[in-house]
Amino acid sequence: MTQTGQKQILLCVTGKTPQIITETLYVLTQQRRERIDEIRVITTLKGRDAVLSHLLDSEKGRFVRFCRDYGIDPATIAFKESSISLLRAADGRMLDDIRTVDDNEDAANQICQIVRELTEDDGSALHASVAGGRKTMGVYLTAAMQLFARPQDQLSHVLVSEDFETHPEFYYIPPVPHDLHI
Repeated sequence: MTQTGQKQILLCVTGKTPQIITETLYVLTQQRRERIDEIRVITTLKGRDAVLSHLLDSEKGRFVRFCRDYGIDPATIAFKESSISLLRAADGRMLDDIRTVDDNEDAANQICQIVRELTEDDGSALHASVAGGRKTMGVYLTAAMQLFARPQDQLSHVLVSEDFETHPEFYYIPPVPHDLHI
């Protein structure tokens, strides 16, 4: 269990469906009643674009809507474009996707580096979600947590029923139910 005074960081790997971030945030804050102080995301260029347009857009972003729906001041959770770590190839170019052996090796090294850096701060606790992105991203995040996680850190995978898993309008369970066409 984490100490109350520690900074609580949610780290997610994601691809073109950033719903996993709000789905995990829902489980942690609403079901488990945990506080999240910061959200960090590891992704590709396509994933970054999806996070920016679907979650962080100032007018229709689902992150702000989630906070409003659940009475959370969005300013209490550090989550902005600079919270996104873009995976890069060895030559420095940003990866659009993870398709090749080299891309996978580069992603593995970077995910390990990010987890190592985040776990160096004794004043923080890391909650890593492996549910998003390419399967290999989740595997690499799991391996990095096995190497660097401390007793206060957690690893999880959020499951969503099949009907909602890829539904473009499902981001979390809303406090007031409404219909989604499946």
